[in-house]
Amino acid sequence: MTKLPFFLIFTHFFFLLQVVSADFSSGVDLTWGGERAKVSENGRLLQLSLDKVSGAGFQSKQEYLFGKIDMQIKVVPGNSAGTVTAYYLSSQGPMHDEIDFEFLGNASGEPYILHTNVYTQGKGNREQQFYLCFSVDGTPIRVFRNVEGLGVPYPKNQPMRLYSSLWCAEEWATRGGLIKTDWTQAPFTASYRNFGSDACMWLAGKSSCSSSKGRWWDQGLDSEGEKKLKWRAKVSENGLLLQLSPDKVSGAGFQSKQEYLFGKINMQINSASTVTAYYQSSQGPMLDEIDFEFLGNASGEPYMLYTNVYTQGKGNREQQFYLWTEREFLQISE
Repeated sequence: MTKLPFFLIFTHFFFLLQVVSADFSSGVDLTWGGERAKVSENGRLLQLSLDKVSGAGFQSKQEYLFGKIDMQIKVVPGNSAGTVTAYYLSSQGPMHDEIDFEFLGNASGEPYILHTNVYTQGKGNREQQFYLCFSVDGTPIRVFRNVEGLGVPYPKNQPMRLYSSLWCAEEWATRGGLIKTDWTQAPFTASYRNFGSDACMWLAGKSSCSSSKGRWWDQGLDSEGEKKLKWRAKVSENGLLLQLSPDKVSGAGFQSKQEYLFGKINMQINSASTVTAYYQSSQGPMLDEIDFEFLGNASGEPYMLYTNVYTQGKGNREQQFYLWTEREFLQISE
C-alpha cells in the first residue's frame, strides 16, 4: 500500500505520507470508465480497472486551495507494464496549476517508478522520478519551494480538485515503450482506501478554512525529513562533486541544463553497488538514446556495464561488458 497525502502551505509543497479515513460515496464522483470505476464496502473501497477498451477515473467533489489530502493507494500488482496510475491535483484552464503523481507500471519484480511534476500558471517541465523499491509510508518525497521573489510562479491562488485515473500508456510508460502491456493479464486494477481531506475548501468564490486550521497549517519538515531529502542528491566541494545516494525508499538523479546534438561529454563516476545509469536521451515516443548502466555486484566481483542505443524509439541493441579495472574512477567519453 502506498499512502499519499498532500501538504500545501505558503512556503513549500510537502509530498508526505499518512492516513485519515473518509467515505468515497460522499467525497468523490466517478467521472469516466463506466463499470470500471466502482465504490464498495459501504464507501470504504474504490477500485479502478483497465482493459483494452478503456480505463477509468474519479475526482473529488470539492475544490481546495490549501490543506492536506490523504489517500491509501494499492497500485496495479504483478506485471503492470504500460499502465499508469495517476493521482493529481489540478485547477482548470490553460494557465492551470497542477501537482502530479504518476505511478508507471513495470514488469513483475521490478520497482515502480513514481513520476512527479508541478505546473504553475500552465508551465510544467519540473519532472522528478523516484524508484520505489517498497512502501514509502512516512517518508517525504519532494519539496516545491516558494521562490516567487525570483520570478517563479507559485500555485497559491487557483483552487484545485483531486483527480485519479488508471489508463494505458504503453507507448512510453515502461522503459520508454520498449515493454508493452500484456493484455492477457487484464483487467488491471488499482485500489483506493482512506481518502480524507483536512483543507481549506473553495466555496462561493473564496477559500473557507476551519478555525483550527488543522495540523497541516503549522507542519513542516523536521530535521530528519530534511536530511532524507538532501541525502539522495547533493552538490558539494564548491560545485565540483555531485553525489547520488539511494536508500530503501528511493534513488536520485540529475539532468543537464543544456541539450546537445553533437559533441563529447566527459564524466568521472565512482559507482555504488546498485544500478548507476548514465545516458543521453531526447524526448517522446520516437526518442534517440545512448545508455550506460553500471550494474552492481558483490564485493570483489567485476562491475557489468550494460549499454544500449535507441534510434527513433527502437532499441534492442544491448551489449554488456565486464569491467575488471581497479581504478577508483572510470573515465567515460562520448
